[in-house]
Amino acid sequence: MNKKEVILSLLQSKYTLGSAESLTGGKFAATITSFSGVSKFFLGGIVSYSNNVKMQVLKVKKETLEQFGAVSKETAKEMVEGAKNLLHSDITVSFTGNAGPSVLEGKEKGLVYIGFLFQSELHLYELHLNGSREEIQNACIEFAFEKIYNFLERKEIKSSIVSLEV
Repeated sequence: MNKKEVILSLLQSKYTLGSAESLTGGKFAATITSFSGVSKFFLGGIVSYSNNVKMQVLKVKKETLEQFGAVSKETAKEMVEGAKNLLHSDITVSFTGNAGPSVLEGKEKGLVYIGFLFQSELHLYELHLNGSREEIQNACIEFAFEKIYNFLERKEIKSSIVSLEV
């Protein structure tokens, strides 16, 4: 599976796509929009790098950020739900985590949470990644493309903790 295959599958599907990005800083949306014709399914993305934007735009609760931090499955869940509510997308993805270079909120570099709403079905993934900041971001995007492809192809999708070497 490569990105072009996923784009072609999305173009042939009836599904729309939206995103909420923190640690990827808009790279997921930029990757999607690097292909022509994606306006057929890509509704948009929210880059919510600061906690204020997470709260004000995506409606992540202040209590969630205070209790669990921005780098948490709880925040990934609220981000993906907020993006779905704003964009009304069939497939929605959120990215939050620590791409480094150092510990953030007491959480190690490479700890990432990716949330998906496939229509109303929520999936949350915890990834432990190694590599540079860019490698961690790119690994998140690759992971999201794989999960979207699996959804489109109706392959089994389970939330899990995943360790990936990049």
